[in-house]
Amino acid sequence: MQSIELLKGEVEKKFARKIFSLTDCRKLHNVISSSRSAKISFSSVQGFFNLAGGDKHPSVNTLNALSNYCGFSSFDNFINSRETGANTNQEKQEKVLLSFLTLFFRQIEVAKKNDFTYLRLVQQTILHLENYPAIIDRFQREIAGTKNGQGFYYEQFLFIDKLNYHYGKGLQYYLNEKKTKEAQLFGHSLLCLGCWLSNNLQGVEKHYKKVMLYKIDKTISNSITARYFASQLFYADAFGLDALDILAKIRAFYLTIDDCWTGYSYLTCFEIILSEALILIGRYQEAMFYICELNKKIKRSIPPYIDIALSENISIFKAIVYTNTRKKRKAFHILCDIDPCKFSFLSRQYLNILYLSARQMIKNRKEDEAQIEQLIQETGFVRL
Repeated sequence: MQSIELLKGEVEKKFARKIFSLTDCRKLHNVISSSRSAKISFSSVQGFFNLAGGDKHPSVNTLNALSNYCGFSSFDNFINSRETGANTNQEKQEKVLLSFLTLFFRQIEVAKKNDFTYLRLVQQTILHLENYPAIIDRFQREIAGTKNGQGFYYEQFLFIDKLNYHYGKGLQYYLNEKKTKEAQLFGHSLLCLGCWLSNNLQGVEKHYKKVMLYKIDKTISNSITARYFASQLFYADAFGLDALDILAKIRAFYLTIDDCWTGYSYLTCFEIILSEALILIGRYQEAMFYICELNKKIKRSIPPYIDIALSENISIFKAIVYTNTRKKRKAFHILCDIDPCKFSFLSRQYLNILYLSARQMIKNRKEDEAQIEQLIQETGFVRL
């Protein structure tokens, strides 16, 4: 039974939410059915999470299918990976794995930042590391001084869900190694966000002051500038300061930005980074201005390219604005079209908190409340 409980936890971790209801089971079943994982019936998922009545032991097929969904070849493979902790050779095995994974960042030459194959490799490395938490800290320290580690692991894979945990700690290693102006602004602004989300006022002040050591100019990318302004907004909100001057400076800067659309992602989009900060501090109308400007850019582009994660972020942010500005009917229609499974795996828990909170304001449901509390506990984002 203990091994089955471990698998339940692994499935919920992969799904980025707890399975409390039949609705949750249905959504999980839909995700598994649309993936390349082994097939499983809805009733089997329902029974596995004890939501079908009775106390039936899950079949081998059910256990294998759910293990497969979590990235393991079988239930036995999943159990063996967990039992490695009791193996006397664990330290040796972890050392070999650590050496193997860091090799990808030390010795592979990557010509382009959007190299799809290498990006997939980094993604799989991050997912794989989640199964070996004992080596994450050493891994992050070792790659913090490498070009690929800095440019890909830290700068292109922002693990927002883990800002209070290993990714936030890793950013400190990154900041110690990469002393450029952009790198320092990038790292400290993200840590400022993490501290704001966890209501760590001392941390907010510390990283805000680090950010404010630098001046913004045309050599700084728009995405880093957005994070620079966001840190100011978080600091003002945390200490009850008037943000009107900051908002005016942001508008003035925005008028100087090149109007061209290059199809960038949600991680590098000035408008989405800034609107997120504005939504978090309750400046909904100002946030909608930047969301509308972003939509105009997308419509003017030829072809009108937008990635899935950015699209979902725009939708959830619009829904939150509408929910908080007495346009709940509009918000409801947007929320119905949002698929939380399309959220980036790096911020799925965080965005689920925002998504479920918006839904909760429209239709108060106990199961959503329980999900939100669980996700806040797992991320440490008590501010939400």
